[in-house]
Amino acid sequence: MNFYILDNDSKIIHLLSNIIENDFNNTVVGTTSNPQQAYDDAMRLGIDIMFIDYAMPTMDGVQLIQKIQDSHHYPHFIMTAQAILPSVKTSAYQHGIDFFIEKPLNIAEVKSVIKLAAQNINMSNRLLQVLDLVSGAATNNNTVTISGKTKKKENAQSILRFLGITAGNGAPAINKLVNTMIEREISFDEVNFEEFFQCDEHGKKIIFQRIRRDIKTGLNNLAHMCMDYPENDIILEYANNLYEYKNVHNEISFLKGERTNGGQVSLKHFFNGLIQEIN
Repeated sequence: MNFYILDNDSKIIHLLSNIIENDFNNTVVGTTSNPQQAYDDAMRLGIDIMFIDYAMPTMDGVQLIQKIQDSHHYPHFIMTAQAILPSVKTSAYQHGIDFFIEKPLNIAEVKSVIKLAAQNINMSNRLLQVLDLVSGAATNNNTVTISGKTKKKENAQSILRFLGITAGNGAPAINKLVNTMIEREISFDEVNFEEFFQCDEHGKKIIFQRIRRDIKTGLNNLAHMCMDYPENDIILEYANNLYEYKNVHNEISFLKGERTNGGQVSLKHFFNGLIQEIN
């Protein structure tokens, strides 16, 4: 995995470089304290993951990310910053960062985030190989539309993998439903499930049970992550947007033995929230 580091502090660059290259599968292909240099390097280097310091001269980290993406380059981004407003964090996630790490850096958290980001990219690359074969059958004049929707499907799969629900009995139905919502650009309420699954009401209930069971597993996994990383913004964002945080809180209480039952899941809230996340 190729990493790039942009930071004002040379000590942080040195620390991150040591952590990254401690894994022989990872390489730091460039470092700088200059945002323009980082942009130029992003245009010519094969970068998988960029560490970007938010508080940079001439342009902040979010502006740099937007500039890179506007040039049709899409590395994954991990942002670092010290004491920034929640609205700035929200803006950063909206512009495509995968993780946010607050300074001063916690070495254990950095290692964990690097591992998660690398795992997501490896799985996404495998998915893209399959999707590219499928999209190759489409006509040339649909290339731009397919590319955008393929990216959304990739992002959706990354989130499902993050939740640990890509191998359950309900996974095929979940993937089919998500892909259909993306292709048709519709919400959960607009899906005709009888037509979609080609089944009667009884068959629909069975399929929904499988989907609900896997999504409940995701809730359980997310609750564990909230307990391990209570200040991780992406985990908290998924907790609220996919499950509503009160349900994650109830699941945490259940895991701690403070409740006799865990959180509830809403298929509508989960799938609409998932589409919102990938958009």
